[in-house]
Amino acid sequence: MIGKVIRFIFSVLLIPACVAFTITFYNGVIDIRGMSQSGLIFILGAFSYSILHLILFKLDFLYVLGHEAAHAIATFFSGGKVLGMKVSAKEGSVKTTSPNFFVMLAPYLVPVYVVILALVYFILSFFMDVSRLSGYFMFFIGFTLMFHLAYTAESIREKQSDLMKTGYFFSISFIYIVNIVIAYFIISLLFPKLLFFDFISASFEKSKQFYYSFWRQLFL
Repeated sequence: MIGKVIRFIFSVLLIPACVAFTITFYNGVIDIRGMSQSGLIFILGAFSYSILHLILFKLDFLYVLGHEAAHAIATFFSGGKVLGMKVSAKEGSVKTTSPNFFVMLAPYLVPVYVVILALVYFILSFFMDVSRLSGYFMFFIGFTLMFHLAYTAESIREKQSDLMKTGYFFSISFIYIVNIVIAYFIISLLFPKLLFFDFISASFEKSKQFYYSFWRQLFL
């Protein structure tokens, strides 16, 4: 019982941090290379996927493929070997020689298609002027990030993964923040105007402001 109460408290405490990181992320991307609408384009991409997921149809096979690929890639970086991988629209599996903590968490913490999109954008930059593609890039960053977050939330809820031991809302909040940080880091590599450490600093500062404001409202 005490454990559940503690997890609930931490879940509530992470909500202001989620808001703070989201606001800082938006403020950071809104002026990429003078594109005053880039933040709105990012939101439009995220909103477009939300409509697709909730109303039209789901991209189950693509999510399972990305999920299992993340396991496989994490295994490679852990020095292990992938012995086999199965993927279908309903489920997937990967057999590895080193099923460690990083390998298990990778599909939840790393937005695979955001990474792939960034790699494509980076490779194209060697052959053409990609600045005119910035709007499309931001749209699909929002689209693929929301795709990843939506399926991750469903996966944790339905499969009762080990992350559920820390509490559903705590897990989702933590994963959301990590994904926002990774997405911003990827974007900052492609757009020098964005400074990753400034983003981290500003996010923590805004979180601190939120917590202090709530503290004052409750106890002062």
